[in-house]
Amino acid sequence: MPGKGYFILYLWCLVNFIVSSGGFKAQRCPAPCHCDFTSLSQEIVNCSYSRLRALPLEIPIPLNTTVLDLRYTGLSEIPPHAFSQLEGLKALYVGGNNIKHFHEDSFAGLWNLELLDLSPLHPDMHFDYEAFPTNLFRDLISLKILMFGRMSSSAQIQQGYLDQTLAPLHKLQQVTFPSLTDGDTPFGRGYNNLTSLKTVGFHGVGSVTNIRKHTFAMLKNCPIERLAFISCGLDTVEYGTLSSFPHLKVLDIEYANFMSVTEAEKFICDLNNTSIEVLHMYHIFGWRNWKPNVPQWIVSANTFQCLKHTSLKTLELIRNRIEAIDLQNFKFLPHLEYVDLSGNNLLFGLENGIQEIGFDKIFRDLMINTNLTLFRVDNNIYRTSLVTPQDIPSKSFWYGRPKLPLEPAKYSYVSPTPQTNRSAPHNFRLELPILKINLPENLEYVSISWWATDRNDYLPCDTFKGSVYFFPNKLRYLRIEDVNLKTFCALLYGLDRLEFLDLSYNGVNFLPKPFFENFISLIYLYLKENNLGPLIAEGGLHPIQLPHLEILDLSVNKISTIPKDFFGYLVSLKQLDLRDNRISTLSFTMTNLLSIEYIDISTNQLTALAISQLDYIMKMNASSLDVTLNMSNNPMDCNVCDGIGFLHLIIHSNMTTIFSNDSTCYMNGSKTSLESSLSRLERECDSSPHTIISSNLWLSLGASLGVISAAVCGLIVAYIYRWHIKYHFFLLRRHFRKRGVITATPGHVYASYDDNDYYYVTHKLLRHLEDEDQLDVIIDQRNFIGGASLSEAIVEAVENSRKTVLVLSESYVLNPWCEFEFQMSLARGYQSVIPVMFQPVPFDAMTKSLRKYIRARGYIKWTEDPDGQRLFWKRLSNAIFDENNILVQPEKDDTTELM
Repeated sequence: MPGKGYFILYLWCLVNFIVSSGGFKAQRCPAPCHCDFTSLSQEIVNCSYSRLRALPLEIPIPLNTTVLDLRYTGLSEIPPHAFSQLEGLKALYVGGNNIKHFHEDSFAGLWNLELLDLSPLHPDMHFDYEAFPTNLFRDLISLKILMFGRMSSSAQIQQGYLDQTLAPLHKLQQVTFPSLTDGDTPFGRGYNNLTSLKTVGFHGVGSVTNIRKHTFAMLKNCPIERLAFISCGLDTVEYGTLSSFPHLKVLDIEYANFMSVTEAEKFICDLNNTSIEVLHMYHIFGWRNWKPNVPQWIVSANTFQCLKHTSLKTLELIRNRIEAIDLQNFKFLPHLEYVDLSGNNLLFGLENGIQEIGFDKIFRDLMINTNLTLFRVDNNIYRTSLVTPQDIPSKSFWYGRPKLPLEPAKYSYVSPTPQTNRSAPHNFRLELPILKINLPENLEYVSISWWATDRNDYLPCDTFKGSVYFFPNKLRYLRIEDVNLKTFCALLYGLDRLEFLDLSYNGVNFLPKPFFENFISLIYLYLKENNLGPLIAEGGLHPIQLPHLEILDLSVNKISTIPKDFFGYLVSLKQLDLRDNRISTLSFTMTNLLSIEYIDISTNQLTALAISQLDYIMKMNASSLDVTLNMSNNPMDCNVCDGIGFLHLIIHSNMTTIFSNDSTCYMNGSKTSLESSLSRLERECDSSPHTIISSNLWLSLGASLGVISAAVCGLIVAYIYRWHIKYHFFLLRRHFRKRGVITATPGHVYASYDDNDYYYVTHKLLRHLEDEDQLDVIIDQRNFIGGASLSEAIVEAVENSRKTVLVLSESYVLNPWCEFEFQMSLARGYQSVIPVMFQPVPFDAMTKSLRKYIRARGYIKWTEDPDGQRLFWKRLSNAIFDENNILVQPEKDDTTELM
């Protein structure tokens, strides 16, 4: 029956077409959202920062959606049963809207929801039953994570902390509350039902908070293991409060306001009845009446003695004004694995509260702890402001340990076979290590930086010229930065597993010749800002023979000459940094750099390229490597005979070469013009040696005239570059002070604005760049230290930022300090300035320099239109991260409006 077979086939195709059509409609993405239906496990609908205004949407949300993001969409409410059809929804984000209260059926039907993020809440929202009805979460029987986020300081908090609303959440594992209240406001009985709750965080606004013993009594039946107080302003905590958390393993407290050392130590000892393993304390002493509550903290032997029966493994006491610490504390904590004392004023240690000892004794006594894996004291004394958290629980809070800048070991360690030493250097007795240092057998990470010391006397060269042997040898990361380690005469043995070595900012001018030969596993070597140039030029260091080395940083070392085979054995090297030195010619061979990807020789004195390097160029052409050579900011001239080598490099190699835009070697487009220049130079320089001699004579005459005319033109040049001179003068003065005048770390953006535009900067610009783009932004009213020189603070902020954003308005162009910020930013770099037109500004009201910059570079215009704002944020983000900083040019209508 062939007819019946065709009918069945037709019917089958029709059914498939209907199913396919229905499936297509089910997968249709609602405008203006973005959807990702490619994953088999997740169906994502992202409507954040879209102009929705209200639910339901014109095009329904697909029924099989598992992740729905509705943040910053302008919603003023979530209607009843708005998501009840989304039975498979696992994660829902609704923060950043205009919602002041929820309907009791707003989340009805979400039986499978596991994550609900309500942060950030509306500033006018209260933490009460009117905003969060008692039946709001009754259907969320699968919820595991609930995030309220911070609230305004004026927000009212319901008695019992909404225990009736949260009582149905039997599977809840993690919750983030707004700030604690100051006074007698205990948690309600409903929290007895939260038998799965393991992680609790409080995110406050810095107001003073006193906690009573019974505040958390109803949480005692919850198996809480992680507890965080972020910016809660803890003032006093009644002893016994933490007994409500018998299962507590991790405690993170940041930006507290303890009135005295006694209060802080009482809080620490309250942990003795918990299961504490990780303690992170950052900036726990606040300020009152413009004075610190505790000017200095002497950590006595009694501080941690009360925790001797605990299993504390991680101890982070960061930026707490610690001036001294009694070493007896470490004997009471035998399980310690991670110790971080960064950002303090640590000058000495104590033994039994009496004897003052130096840092070397602190280090040796701490090393007795056999379980120790990490030891860090970074940014001590005068760079404490560089230790800045991200206003979120620390990495230790989630993973039980600080973040380690180390990947899993790339190479398995094999004990080296004995071999005969080659011609031992004079005055070194390599066969007899005379100093043995016992390291904890599990130690992998040691970092010490910016230590306040006038001289290095750990191993003085006049009394110690031997070898140092470390054992056991599991150390993988060693950073000794800016501790004034100018000379080091000892050879180091036993560090066979070391992968990362950083000796930057020490001014090192002497090392033994075979110093680096024993670090056989080294992958990263940073020697920035030392004085190794004369030592390298005189052959004072053997060629570096590290087969696994991938990154080598020798920048800012006063290097003028590099021996031919100095890098000849680095077969795994990928990045070589030689910037900011005095190199005039590439005399070293690159033929064995078989894995090289990037070579930076920028800001040197290159005038010629050795012809021998052309063999290396031809070899690179035959390989498949993608090599970039940065030669910007060098005085090479491709219009003279010395430029022949550079022209060969540009024309005949596959390497990507980077020159300054004003260089005669810069290529913009076709190579035709450079090829004709190369032919001309090869013809002239080979056939007419007199031309070269004549050129040299003219060069000498020109140099003489330049010296004479320099005296006449000096005042004119000084006036033209007066802003640059001021900028570098402030930088130099800040360098000698050795102490910053702002509280921010080096970041992405410095915001230059007039005080009249402060609301726009804090509520629009900062909120988007910091909260959404996760950028570090520096502003004067928050990050400048009171009493410091405003000029110096501005220059430091500009220097520490990737870009400077000018918030242009009519009041901005009239403010002389804003003009100063603009000129300092230009002095740092012409491409580091991003003008943002916040308000229309008459063109003739601008200063001449600002008007000239706007005409040349353009600006990004702010608009109140939501669609235009999305384009604005996109263009601003691109400008911040654009290396070449090619700003968006003003459109014709914008230019007309300006003119």
